[in-house]
Amino acid sequence: MKVIEQLFKKPLLFFFLAVVAVIESVWILKSDGFYYIDELSHYLYSRFVLQALPMTVQTWHRPIPQWIFALPAQLGHTFTMFFAGGLFICLLIITYRIALLHGIKHAEWVVILVGLQPILFDLSYACMTEMPTAFIISLSYYYHLKNKHGWSLALASAAILCRSEMYIFAGLMFLVYAYKREWKILPLILVGPLLWIGSTTIISGNIMTFFKEWKHFTDIGKFIPGASLTHYVENLQTTFGFAQVILFIAGVIFIRQAKRSADFGIIYAAIAITIIFHTIAGAEIFHWTGSIGELRYITVIGPLFGLVSVYGMSEILDRIKSPTVRFTFSLLVFGGVVFNCTLTTDPRLWANYNRVVIALTKEFMNEYPDLTVLSNNPIVAYIMDVSPAGGRRYALFNKDTLKKNPECLIFWDPFSSNSIFYQTELTKEMMLQDTTIKVLNKYNYWSAEYLLLYKH
Repeated sequence: MKVIEQLFKKPLLFFFLAVVAVIESVWILKSDGFYYIDELSHYLYSRFVLQALPMTVQTWHRPIPQWIFALPAQLGHTFTMFFAGGLFICLLIITYRIALLHGIKHAEWVVILVGLQPILFDLSYACMTEMPTAFIISLSYYYHLKNKHGWSLALASAAILCRSEMYIFAGLMFLVYAYKREWKILPLILVGPLLWIGSTTIISGNIMTFFKEWKHFTDIGKFIPGASLTHYVENLQTTFGFAQVILFIAGVIFIRQAKRSADFGIIYAAIAITIIFHTIAGAEIFHWTGSIGELRYITVIGPLFGLVSVYGMSEILDRIKSPTVRFTFSLLVFGGVVFNCTLTTDPRLWANYNRVVIALTKEFMNEYPDLTVLSNNPIVAYIMDVSPAGGRRYALFNKDTLKKNPECLIFWDPFSSNSIFYQTELTKEMMLQDTTIKVLNKYNYWSAEYLLLYKH
């Protein structure tokens, strides 16, 4: 109730929240597809989480996002996007409360400076892991400022259940509380890993499953060359927005002048270690992990980045004496942030090559409703509205499922049928040379050939 009262008492806060919500709602209503990578699979595993339970022990399935989206996913993707959007608004309110705890005068500006960061906004209504991770990290930091340190460390530990690499934030908070000699709460750093190991053990019946899956996950190589050493720093404005980066620099300067750097020490450290970690993980020169330097990985620190930006914004506003100049400056920042976000983000629209998959899937659903289809393309499972883990009507395409289904359909596409993620070792040539397989339909989109095959 206090939050609602504050909204009505602070019209600018209400206005900024409304701007983010309206833009997000328009993007959602104009969308007919998914975020360009992973979202569709995450959505399907949330929607069919009980049917796909044995597969959820794999490390790619992050428990918290999977389960928080499970219920809204039952009502469809549009509802799930609005649910994620609502969670994002809650994140913005938490960030605003953090700004108040830091004594920032014009704290309401943090809503627009975080809410319209291009990539975080793009992920804010997606069934992905980054926004829930940002939510947990921000909530952990909020409880730290409220002196509820046990809750803070436990939540920081739970970040591993959203994005595993962000357990580094738990390590940071562990060091903070170790320095403070709060020995009793230090074991709470194990909450996240123990929850993950425990749930995996219950599902699989084997306590070693978690560790085997982690080893398999860490062995994945880069499927395309990684990034440069300066990749993330060079793209700060692309990730967080031009105005936000400029105000961040101003914020650092003003914080130093006010001798408050220690107050923002955790924020600075979290931003630095996140960028450094992902630089090392994604840089081609190290070739350490499968990361290729996607900018979405560092959006988890977007709210913390915005807190420094809003400090800079607040200090500039306080130093402008003329109301006219202050209003003009505010309008320029607001317009620049909104323009940059709306220019660099787009609603989720199916690409033309995805529409080919949709059309062919609808075709064989009508003509061959009783045959099982083998495919590794999640769009096929989405259009059929079946579990991606497989069942009577749908199964993943590989050598084993090919043997188990003497009569079936095979949906072949050049991107998923034998990709680095699905090592089937089954080529298109092998399929076409098999005398038990015939081509029912094919479609060429530029150089890509899509085939609907019948095995008997």
